[in-house]
Amino acid sequence: MNNMRRILALLACVALLLCASAARAQQAVNSLEGRVSMPNGEAPPQSVRVTLTLNGRRIYETFTDLNGHFSFGGLASGGYTLVAQSDGSSFETTSVRADVTAYGSAPQSFTQNIQLRPKPGAVVDRAGTVSIDELDPSIPSHAREEYRQGVKYAAENKAEEAAHHFEQAVREHPAFYVAQLALADEYSKLQRHDDALAAYKHASELKPERHEPYVGVGVSLVSLKRYDEGIRLLRGVVELDKTLTAPYLSLGYAEMMTGNYREAESHLLRACELNRASVAHVYLANVYEQTNEAQKAIEHLETYLKQNPKTSNAEALRAAIDKLRRKQKKP
Repeated sequence: MNNMRRILALLACVALLLCASAARAQQAVNSLEGRVSMPNGEAPPQSVRVTLTLNGRRIYETFTDLNGHFSFGGLASGGYTLVAQSDGSSFETTSVRADVTAYGSAPQSFTQNIQLRPKPGAVVDRAGTVSIDELDPSIPSHAREEYRQGVKYAAENKAEEAAHHFEQAVREHPAFYVAQLALADEYSKLQRHDDALAAYKHASELKPERHEPYVGVGVSLVSLKRYDEGIRLLRGVVELDKTLTAPYLSLGYAEMMTGNYREAESHLLRACELNRASVAHVYLANVYEQTNEAQKAIEHLETYLKQNPKTSNAEALRAAIDKLRRKQKKP
Protein backbone atom coordinates (compact mmCIF):
# COMPACT_ATOMS: atom_id res chain seq x y z
CA MET A 1 0.00 0.00 0.00
CA ASN A 2 2.92 2.37 0.75
CA ASN A 3 4.34 1.67 -2.72
CA MET A 4 0.98 2.41 -4.28
CA ARG A 5 0.59 5.67 -2.38
CA ARG A 6 4.05 6.78 -3.50
CA ILE A 7 3.12 5.98 -7.09
CA LEU A 8 -0.13 7.91 -6.74
CA ALA A 9 1.71 10.89 -5.32
CA LEU A 10 4.06 10.90 -8.30
CA LEU A 11 1.25 10.69 -10.82
CA ALA A 12 -1.50 12.78 -9.20
CA CYS A 13 -0.30 16.12 -10.49
CA VAL A 14 -0.29 14.86 -14.08
CA ALA A 15 -3.74 13.34 -13.72
CA LEU A 16 -5.47 16.43 -12.38
CA LEU A 17 -4.55 18.76 -15.19
CA LEU A 18 -6.99 19.11 -18.27
CA CYS A 19 -3.84 19.23 -20.30
CA ALA A 20 -1.43 16.21 -20.16
CA SER A 21 2.35 16.92 -20.17
CA ALA A 22 5.00 14.67 -21.68
CA ALA A 23 6.99 12.55 -19.21
CA ARG A 24 10.67 13.41 -19.36
CA ALA A 25 12.87 10.33 -19.28
CA GLN A 26 16.26 10.36 -17.65
CA GLN A 27 18.57 9.64 -20.61
CA ALA A 28 18.44 10.22 -24.36
CA VAL A 29 14.65 10.24 -24.68
CA ASN A 30 12.65 13.10 -26.10
CA SER A 31 9.16 14.55 -26.01
CA LEU A 32 6.76 15.57 -28.76
CA GLU A 33 3.90 17.97 -28.14
CA GLY A 34 1.49 20.08 -30.11
CA ARG A 35 -2.03 21.36 -30.58
CA VAL A 36 -4.93 20.10 -32.67
CA SER A 37 -6.98 22.95 -34.13
CA MET A 38 -9.99 23.46 -36.34
CA PRO A 39 -9.47 25.31 -39.66
CA ASN A 40 -10.43 28.58 -37.90
CA GLY A 41 -7.66 28.12 -35.34
CA GLU A 42 -9.91 27.20 -32.43
CA ALA A 43 -9.67 24.02 -30.39
CA PRO A 44 -12.10 21.25 -31.45
CA PRO A 45 -15.39 21.22 -29.49
CA GLN A 46 -14.47 17.88 -27.88
CA SER A 47 -11.35 15.82 -27.18
CA VAL A 48 -9.66 14.36 -30.25
CA ARG A 49 -7.84 11.03 -30.23
CA VAL A 50 -4.24 11.46 -31.37
CA THR A 51 -2.16 8.39 -32.27
CA LEU A 52 1.63 8.34 -32.66
CA THR A 53 3.04 5.75 -35.08
CA LEU A 54 6.53 4.81 -36.19
CA ASN A 55 7.06 2.85 -39.42
CA GLY A 56 3.35 2.01 -39.47
CA ARG A 57 3.40 0.67 -35.90
CA ARG A 58 1.24 2.34 -33.25
CA ILE A 59 3.44 3.58 -30.38
CA TYR A 60 1.22 5.72 -28.17
CA GLU A 61 -2.30 7.12 -28.08
CA THR A 62 -3.72 10.04 -26.13
CA PHE A 63 -6.59 12.54 -26.19
CA THR A 64 -6.37 16.33 -26.41
CA ASP A 65 -7.23 18.58 -23.50
CA LEU A 66 -9.81 21.39 -23.61
CA ASN A 67 -7.42 23.63 -25.56
CA GLY A 68 -6.55 20.94 -28.09
CA HIS A 69 -3.11 20.17 -26.64
CA PHE A 70 -1.47 16.75 -26.61
CA SER A 71 1.97 15.41 -25.68
CA PHE A 72 4.03 12.23 -25.85
CA GLY A 73 7.17 11.40 -23.88
CA GLY A 74 9.94 8.82 -23.89
CA LEU A 75 10.66 8.99 -27.62
CA ALA A 76 13.79 7.92 -29.46
CA SER A 77 14.90 9.82 -32.54
CA GLY A 78 12.97 8.99 -35.68
CA GLY A 79 10.34 9.99 -38.22
CA TYR A 80 6.92 9.64 -36.58
CA THR A 81 3.37 10.11 -37.85
CA LEU A 82 0.67 11.86 -35.84
CA VAL A 83 -2.93 10.90 -36.64
CA ALA A 84 -5.87 12.94 -35.35
CA GLN A 85 -9.02 10.81 -35.53
CA SER A 86 -12.17 12.15 -37.26
CA ASP A 87 -15.22 12.98 -35.13
CA GLY A 88 -17.39 11.48 -37.87
CA SER A 89 -19.20 14.71 -38.71
CA SER A 90 -17.20 17.93 -38.95
CA PHE A 91 -13.58 17.01 -39.74
CA GLU A 92 -11.61 14.26 -41.47
CA THR A 93 -8.94 12.01 -39.95
CA THR A 94 -5.78 14.06 -40.40
CA SER A 95 -2.15 12.86 -40.48
CA VAL A 96 1.06 14.87 -40.26
CA ARG A 97 4.72 13.89 -40.10
CA ALA A 98 6.73 14.69 -36.98
CA ASP A 99 10.53 14.48 -37.13
CA VAL A 100 12.18 13.85 -33.78
CA THR A 101 15.84 14.35 -34.59
CA ALA A 102 17.88 14.87 -31.43
CA TYR A 103 21.57 15.64 -31.19
CA GLY A 104 23.63 14.65 -28.18
CA SER A 105 22.42 12.74 -25.13
CA ALA A 106 20.26 15.42 -23.48
CA PRO A 107 16.46 15.01 -23.74
CA GLN A 108 14.93 17.45 -26.22
CA SER A 109 11.40 18.70 -26.85
CA PHE A 110 9.78 18.91 -30.29
CA THR A 111 6.54 20.55 -31.42
CA GLN A 112 4.20 19.53 -34.24
CA ASN A 113 0.70 21.00 -34.52
CA ILE A 114 -2.19 19.44 -36.45
CA GLN A 115 -4.76 21.51 -38.34
CA LEU A 116 -7.85 19.42 -39.03
CA ARG A 117 -9.38 19.11 -42.50
CA PRO A 118 -13.14 19.80 -42.63
CA LYS A 119 -15.42 17.12 -44.04
CA PRO A 120 -17.01 17.97 -47.41
CA GLY A 121 -20.16 19.97 -46.76
CA ALA A 122 -19.34 20.63 -43.10
CA VAL A 123 -20.02 24.18 -41.91
CA VAL A 124 -16.73 25.49 -40.59
CA ASP A 125 -15.55 29.08 -40.18
CA ARG A 126 -12.90 30.25 -42.65
CA ALA A 127 -9.32 29.81 -41.54
CA GLY A 128 -8.14 32.56 -39.28
CA THR A 129 -6.78 33.38 -35.88
CA VAL A 130 -9.87 34.72 -34.14
CA SER A 131 -12.73 33.04 -32.31
CA ILE A 132 -16.36 34.15 -32.14
CA ASP A 133 -15.76 35.51 -28.63
CA GLU A 134 -12.75 37.42 -29.87
CA LEU A 135 -14.81 39.20 -32.54
CA ASP A 136 -16.75 41.07 -29.84
CA PRO A 137 -16.32 44.73 -30.90
CA SER A 138 -16.04 45.80 -27.26
CA ILE A 139 -12.66 44.03 -26.94
CA PRO A 140 -9.81 46.53 -27.34
CA SER A 141 -7.34 45.74 -30.10
CA HIS A 142 -4.43 45.55 -27.63
CA ALA A 143 -6.27 42.93 -25.54
CA ARG A 144 -7.02 40.98 -28.70
CA GLU A 145 -3.37 41.01 -29.72
CA GLU A 146 -2.24 39.90 -26.24
CA TYR A 147 -4.70 37.02 -26.45
CA ARG A 148 -3.33 35.94 -29.83
CA GLN A 149 0.20 35.99 -28.46
CA GLY A 150 -0.95 33.89 -25.51
CA VAL A 151 -2.51 31.33 -27.86
CA LYS A 152 0.76 31.15 -29.79
CA TYR A 153 2.81 30.40 -26.66
CA ALA A 154 0.19 28.00 -25.31
CA ALA A 155 0.40 26.02 -28.56
CA GLU A 156 4.15 25.76 -27.96
CA ASN A 157 3.52 24.59 -24.38
CA LYS A 158 5.26 27.67 -22.96
CA ALA A 159 2.90 28.13 -20.05
CA GLU A 160 4.71 31.00 -18.30
CA GLU A 161 4.81 33.12 -21.44
CA ALA A 162 1.24 32.22 -22.39
CA ALA A 163 -0.05 33.10 -18.92
CA HIS A 164 1.72 36.47 -19.07
CA HIS A 165 -0.04 37.44 -22.31
CA PHE A 166 -3.43 36.17 -21.14
CA GLU A 167 -2.98 38.20 -17.94
CA GLN A 168 -2.38 41.29 -20.04
CA ALA A 169 -5.46 40.54 -22.15
CA VAL A 170 -7.82 40.21 -19.18
CA ARG A 171 -6.25 43.21 -17.44
CA GLU A 172 -7.05 45.24 -20.53
CA HIS A 173 -10.55 43.76 -20.87
CA PRO A 174 -11.81 41.86 -17.77
CA ALA A 175 -14.88 40.57 -19.65
CA PHE A 176 -12.71 38.74 -22.23
CA TYR A 177 -14.12 35.23 -21.64
CA VAL A 178 -11.84 33.11 -23.82
CA ALA A 179 -8.75 34.88 -22.47
CA GLN A 180 -9.94 34.36 -18.90
CA LEU A 181 -10.53 30.66 -19.55
CA ALA A 182 -7.19 30.28 -21.31
CA LEU A 183 -5.45 32.02 -18.40
CA ALA A 184 -7.03 29.56 -15.96
CA ASP A 185 -5.82 26.63 -18.07
CA GLU A 186 -2.24 27.96 -18.06
CA TYR A 187 -2.35 28.51 -14.29
CA SER A 188 -3.40 24.86 -13.96
CA LYS A 189 -0.43 23.73 -16.03
CA LEU A 190 1.83 25.77 -13.77
CA GLN A 191 0.21 24.18 -10.69
CA ARG A 192 -0.97 27.60 -9.51
CA HIS A 193 -4.22 26.01 -8.43
CA ASP A 194 -5.54 28.88 -6.29
CA ASP A 195 -5.05 31.27 -9.19
CA ALA A 196 -6.61 28.77 -11.59
CA LEU A 197 -9.64 28.39 -9.34
CA ALA A 198 -10.17 32.15 -9.19
CA ALA A 199 -9.79 32.50 -12.97
CA TYR A 200 -12.19 29.63 -13.70
CA LYS A 201 -14.76 31.15 -11.33
CA HIS A 202 -14.44 34.50 -13.07
CA ALA A 203 -14.94 32.80 -16.45
CA SER A 204 -18.06 31.04 -15.15
CA GLU A 205 -19.49 34.41 -14.12
CA LEU A 206 -18.86 35.79 -17.59
CA LYS A 207 -20.46 32.81 -19.38
CA PRO A 208 -22.64 30.91 -16.89
CA GLU A 209 -24.15 28.84 -19.71
CA ARG A 210 -20.79 27.31 -20.72
CA HIS A 211 -19.58 24.08 -19.08
CA GLU A 212 -15.80 24.56 -19.44
CA PRO A 213 -15.31 26.87 -16.43
CA TYR A 214 -17.27 24.57 -14.11
CA VAL A 215 -15.12 21.62 -15.11
CA GLY A 216 -12.08 23.75 -14.40
CA VAL A 217 -13.40 24.83 -11.01
CA GLY A 218 -14.03 21.19 -10.06
CA VAL A 219 -10.61 20.02 -11.20
CA SER A 220 -8.94 22.90 -9.35
CA LEU A 221 -10.80 22.05 -6.14
CA VAL A 222 -9.58 18.47 -6.40
CA SER A 223 -6.03 19.70 -7.06
CA LEU A 224 -6.30 21.73 -3.84
CA LYS A 225 -7.46 18.58 -1.99
CA ARG A 226 -10.87 20.12 -1.40
CA TYR A 227 -12.29 16.78 -2.43
CA ASP A 228 -15.86 17.04 -1.14
CA GLU A 229 -16.44 20.37 -2.91
CA GLY A 230 -14.86 19.08 -6.10
CA ILE A 231 -16.95 15.91 -6.02
CA ARG A 232 -20.20 17.81 -5.61
CA LEU A 233 -19.44 20.14 -8.49
CA LEU A 234 -18.09 17.52 -10.90
CA ARG A 235 -20.98 15.16 -10.22
CA GLY A 236 -23.33 17.99 -11.12
CA VAL A 237 -21.44 18.65 -14.34
CA VAL A 238 -21.51 15.04 -15.54
CA GLU A 239 -25.15 14.70 -14.55
CA LEU A 240 -26.00 17.56 -16.91
CA ASP A 241 -23.87 16.22 -19.77
CA LYS A 242 -22.61 12.64 -19.61
CA THR A 243 -20.71 13.02 -22.90
CA LEU A 244 -18.08 15.34 -21.39
CA THR A 245 -14.69 13.67 -21.19
CA ALA A 246 -12.74 16.00 -18.92
CA PRO A 247 -14.42 15.62 -15.47
CA TYR A 248 -14.35 11.85 -14.95
CA LEU A 249 -10.68 11.36 -14.09
CA SER A 250 -10.60 14.06 -11.41
CA LEU A 251 -13.99 12.98 -10.07
CA GLY A 252 -12.89 9.36 -9.77
CA TYR A 253 -9.60 10.38 -8.16
CA ALA A 254 -11.37 12.53 -5.54
CA GLU A 255 -13.82 9.72 -4.77
CA MET A 256 -10.93 7.30 -4.38
CA MET A 257 -9.15 9.64 -1.98
CA THR A 258 -12.28 9.96 0.16
CA GLY A 259 -12.84 6.18 0.28
CA ASN A 260 -15.89 6.07 -2.01
CA TYR A 261 -14.44 3.19 -3.98
CA ARG A 262 -17.47 2.02 -5.94
CA GLU A 263 -18.26 5.48 -7.27
CA ALA A 264 -14.55 5.96 -7.98
CA GLU A 265 -14.49 2.68 -9.91
CA SER A 266 -17.44 3.75 -12.05
CA HIS A 267 -16.02 7.15 -12.94
CA LEU A 268 -12.46 5.96 -13.51
CA LEU A 269 -13.70 3.26 -15.87
CA ARG A 270 -15.66 5.97 -17.66
CA ALA A 271 -12.45 8.02 -17.94
CA CYS A 272 -10.73 5.04 -19.56
CA GLU A 273 -13.64 4.61 -21.95
CA LEU A 274 -14.02 8.25 -22.99
CA ASN A 275 -10.53 9.69 -23.07
CA ARG A 276 -8.25 6.70 -22.54
CA ALA A 277 -6.53 8.37 -19.58
CA SER A 278 -3.71 5.91 -18.84
CA VAL A 279 -3.23 7.05 -15.25
CA ALA A 280 -6.81 6.01 -14.51
CA HIS A 281 -5.55 2.41 -14.59
CA VAL A 282 -3.18 3.16 -11.69
CA TYR A 283 -6.02 4.71 -9.69
CA LEU A 284 -8.25 1.74 -10.47
CA ALA A 285 -5.50 -0.58 -9.26
CA ASN A 286 -5.49 1.29 -5.96
CA VAL A 287 -9.29 1.07 -5.75
CA TYR A 288 -9.20 -2.69 -6.34
CA GLU A 289 -6.40 -3.17 -3.83
CA GLN A 290 -8.53 -1.43 -1.21
CA THR A 291 -11.53 -3.62 -2.07
CA ASN A 292 -9.41 -6.81 -1.97
CA GLU A 293 -9.73 -7.48 -5.70
CA ALA A 294 -6.05 -8.18 -6.33
CA GLN A 295 -6.44 -9.70 -9.79
CA LYS A 296 -8.25 -6.63 -11.12
CA ALA A 297 -5.57 -4.41 -9.58
CA ILE A 298 -2.85 -6.44 -11.31
CA GLU A 299 -4.63 -6.26 -14.66
CA HIS A 300 -4.90 -2.47 -14.52
CA LEU A 301 -1.26 -1.99 -13.54
CA GLU A 302 -0.22 -4.28 -16.39
CA THR A 303 -2.41 -2.30 -18.78
CA TYR A 304 -0.78 0.93 -17.66
CA LEU A 305 2.70 -0.53 -18.19
CA LYS A 306 1.71 -1.79 -21.63
CA GLN A 307 0.48 1.67 -22.61
CA ASN A 308 3.49 3.41 -21.05
CA PRO A 309 6.43 1.00 -21.40
CA LYS A 310 9.04 3.70 -20.79
CA THR A 311 7.47 5.28 -17.73
CA SER A 312 9.99 6.26 -15.06
CA ASN A 313 7.76 4.50 -12.49
CA ALA A 314 7.94 1.10 -14.20
CA GLU A 315 10.09 -0.50 -11.51
CA ALA A 316 7.81 0.64 -8.68
CA LEU A 317 4.73 -0.51 -10.58
CA ARG A 318 6.20 -3.96 -11.20
CA ALA A 319 7.07 -4.18 -7.51
CA ALA A 320 3.43 -3.35 -6.70
CA ILE A 321 2.30 -6.13 -9.07
CA ASP A 322 4.63 -8.63 -7.39
CA LYS A 323 3.29 -7.60 -3.98
CA LEU A 324 -0.29 -8.12 -5.15
CA ARG A 325 0.57 -11.56 -6.54
CA ARG A 326 2.13 -12.59 -3.25
CA LYS A 327 -0.99 -11.35 -1.51
CA GLN A 328 -3.11 -13.55 -3.81
CA LYS A 329 -1.17 -16.64 -2.76
CA LYS A 330 -1.73 -16.12 0.94
CA PRO A 331 -4.46 -18.38 2.43
